[in-house]
Amino acid sequence: MKIIRVTAIWCPSCLVMRKKWKQLEELCPDLEWLDYDYDEDEEIVKKYEVGTTLPVLIKAESEERLIGEKNLKQLKQFVGVTE
Repeated sequence: MKIIRVTAIWCPSCLVMRKKWKQLEELCPDLEWLDYDYDEDEEIVKKYEVGTTLPVLIKAESEERLIGEKNLKQLKQFVGVTE
């Protein structure tokens, strides 16, 4: 599964989420993570209709999204990790 992350350098929530995403990546090595910057990757921002509420995680295949700061449990649920 491809997970798209859209962040921005000016986004405090994006910085907060980095540690949680790293934990999730370690739990889910089979996921493909694609990182895009809100200000630099205009094509992706338009394609997925990303607003300025960041960060955004998107399941590439279904375009389902998770917006803003989330805890690790919510992130696991989003990608389908069962405990």
